[in-house]
This record gives sequence, C-alpha cells and structure tokens, in this order.
Amino acid sequence: MVYSGRFTINKQDNLYYNFFRMKRKLTGLALMTFIILALLLALVRYAQGLPITDSLLSALLVAVIGTVLMVSLNILSVVLRVNKLYKTGKMSDFTVYYTLDKNGIHAKSERGDTDFAWKQILLARETNHAIYLIAGENRAVVIPKGQITSDGELNTLRTMLHKYVAAGRARVAK
Repeated sequence: MVYSGRFTINKQDNLYYNFFRMKRKLTGLALMTFIILALLLALVRYAQGLPITDSLLSALLVAVIGTVLMVSLNILSVVLRVNKLYKTGKMSDFTVYYTLDKNGIHAKSERGDTDFAWKQILLARETNHAIYLIAGENRAVVIPKGQITSDGELNTLRTMLHKYVAAGRARVAK
C-alpha cells in the first residue's frame, strides 16, 4: 500500500499546527493558573475575615477570569508571532509532496527532502483540519485534510497510519 499527495502548507495550516502543539501544555498551564489563583485568593480573602463560602466564590470568579485571560493572551501571541513571521518573510507558504509506504514517509519540497521511518513517529493525530505526524520537537508531517481529494484517499491514509504507526501512538478515525 502506498499513498502519495501534494499539499500546500499555508499560514492557516501553520496556525492550526501551532495550536495543536500548544494545546496540551496550555491546558496544563490553564489548570495550574486556575488552581493557584483560586487557592491564593481564597486564603487571602478568608484571612481578611470573610466567611469561607464568600472567599471561595470570589476566588473562583477571579480564577476563571485570570485563566481565560491567560489562555487568550497565549493564543493571541501565537497568532501575532505567525503573522509577524509571514510579514518578515521568515515563514511562507510552501508545497510538499508526501509519499507514504511500508518503509515510512518521504517528504519532498523546495525546502529539501526528508525521510521518516515509521518507528520515528512519536505521535499521529487527526484533527478537524489536518493529520499530524510528530517525529520530534521540530520535526513533523502536516497533511491538511481540506486538500485530500476523496474519502477513499483519506481512508487509505488512515489505514496506513493504523497499520504502521506504533500501537498507542496513532489516534485517527477508523
């Protein structure tokens, strides 16, 4: 079984990829921010003589607002960073040709060629927008789903990922 495809990775794909990569870290950071703000403010308000229920309610409200603000600022910073990289020319749209076979993934673009053996794929995830194959902190395959021409092509790709990516590392639709 072999899959070949040509994809253009654009600014929107780069944004989706950045959001995908930061989602788990941002979730942990948001949870930690919420807990720290809620506990500290509840303790301060309780130490000021407020009843514990009033202290907790006011602390929860501030913790929610603080967490939403922190998440919003992180998302905004990613959008601004990607936009700046595109404006300065440090990042641009590019076309990549992927060939997937029993040996792994071969990617060819104007930026160069690279090969990924299946055992190098640490994570394979399908989102609403793309299929991501992560081979390290700075090595990934991005396959935008909107550019896949047919359901049969998408199913072939999914079948290959289930077959070749190490057990537990692939989460794509069946």
